[in-house]
Amino acid sequence: MELSFSDANKFWRSAKRSRLFTSRSTNHRTLGQNVNTADAAELSPSDDNRNSLLASDRRSLQGAWLFLAALGVFFFSSIILYVVYVFLRTKQQTGVDASQLKLPPLFVLSTVVLLGVSGLIELAYRCARRDREGVVKSSLIAATFFALIFTGAQSIGMIQLVGGMLQSGSLTNGAHAFTFVMILVHALHVVGGVAALAICAINACRDKYDHERTIGLRLCGIYWHFLDVVWFFMMLAFLAANLALK
Repeated sequence: MELSFSDANKFWRSAKRSRLFTSRSTNHRTLGQNVNTADAAELSPSDDNRNSLLASDRRSLQGAWLFLAALGVFFFSSIILYVVYVFLRTKQQTGVDASQLKLPPLFVLSTVVLLGVSGLIELAYRCARRDREGVVKSSLIAATFFALIFTGAQSIGMIQLVGGMLQSGSLTNGAHAFTFVMILVHALHVVGGVAALAICAINACRDKYDHERTIGLRLCGIYWHFLDVVWFFMMLAFLAANLALK
C-alpha cells in the first residue's frame, strides 16, 4: 500500500515528537539521579564532614590546648621539684625507713581505673563521629561511674597517706607532705574532670552528639588523657622517691 505525501509527513512528525519526548524523559531522570546523589552525599556523614570543625569549635580546641599547656608546665615543674627535693634532702640522712613513704595499694588500682575512663571517653568520641548514639550513651555513663570510683579510691588513698605521714618521723615528714600536696592538687583537677564528664553523659542522653557535634566529647577526652599522663609521671616520681629512701 502506497502512502501519500501527507501521510508520510504526519508519520515523520509523530516519530520526531516521540524521540524528543524520550530524550526529555531521559534528561529528567538523569537530573533527578544527580540531585539525589548530591543530597545523599551532603546528608551522609562522610570522612570529610566528620573531620571538619566549625570556627567556634576550632577556637575552643585551641583554647583547651593552651590551658593544658599552662597546666602541664605547673604539674611537671612540680614533679621535677619533688624528685630533686627527695634526692637532695633525704640522701643527706641515714637510717630512713623507706616503708614510711610507700604509696597505698589503692593508687595502683586507681591508675587502672583512670586508664579505663580515658578509653571509654575515646570510644564515645569515635562512635559519635559515626552516629552510634547507643554506644556513646553507654560509654559515657560507664566512664562517669569509673571516674567516681577513681575519685573514691584516691580519697581513701590520701587518707591512708596522711596516716603514714603522721606516723613518720621528722626525716621523711617533708617528703610525705610534698607527696600529699601533689596528689591533692591532681585530685582537685580530677573532680573538675568528673563534672565535665557528667555533663557530657547528660548531653549524650539528650542526643546532643552526632558526627557534626563532637567538640564537647573531644575536649573532655583530651583533658582526661592529660590527667592520665600527669598521673603516670607522678607515680614514677613517687617510685623514684621510695627508691631514694632505701
